[in-house]
Amino acid sequence: MRLAVAAVASACLVAACAPSVRGAAAPDPSQAEWDAALARLARLRAALPRAPYSQPVTVDFFEPRSRRHFEGRGAVGVDPGHAMRMILVGPAGEPALDVWVTRDAWRLVVPAIHLVRRGGRETPSGSPVGFFRSWFVDPLGGHLLALGAGGELVLRDPFGGTLHVTRADGDGFGIRRRSGTQTETFESHGAHASYRDASSGLSVEVTLGPVGDDAPDPEAFADPGASP
Repeated sequence: MRLAVAAVASACLVAACAPSVRGAAAPDPSQAEWDAALARLARLRAALPRAPYSQPVTVDFFEPRSRRHFEGRGAVGVDPGHAMRMILVGPAGEPALDVWVTRDAWRLVVPAIHLVRRGGRETPSGSPVGFFRSWFVDPLGGHLLALGAGGELVLRDPFGGTLHVTRADGDGFGIRRRSGTQTETFESHGAHASYRDASSGLSVEVTLGPVGDDAPDPEAFADPGASP
């Protein structure tokens, strides 16, 4: 268990550099196409949650370099536009992972190996912090940058990354995020989601339970490492 958690922590925090793969460029869109893309983006954003919520979550990590696998269960709480907090326990019920992310700061804790990392608006290469921001904190945030060759929306997110929205429908999203040398992909289908980091090879399968009836405690989104 300890080795599996260590592998997950290493994969989350450090990854070798790899060149990003560029997609095919689309011809310059007409004004009508651009206006239609902006309207589509506005509809997608309008359908996103606005009030704080929480969901039970099962997260399955696989780190290919060590071929180690780890499954954690817990909950994720989200205050859209502000913060997210995910706490997981391992198979034996021991604390496994605690992730807190806002627009301007983040903290990641792996209790089993006494690992604590934190940072600001920047994110370490190879970590999923930027994607947590784009997935939970500010989904589809930023501004429309371009249209892809296949009609995909290309957004510049507020955190220095580029989001390629390859699919967006009532069942979920297909998103590729690029930031520097890092390329991440995210696919969601109903209650299931998959995450891949191209540089580290880290893959994560996520299963979300039903949204809770009660809003999470606002204290859950405060900096967990701040002095009282």
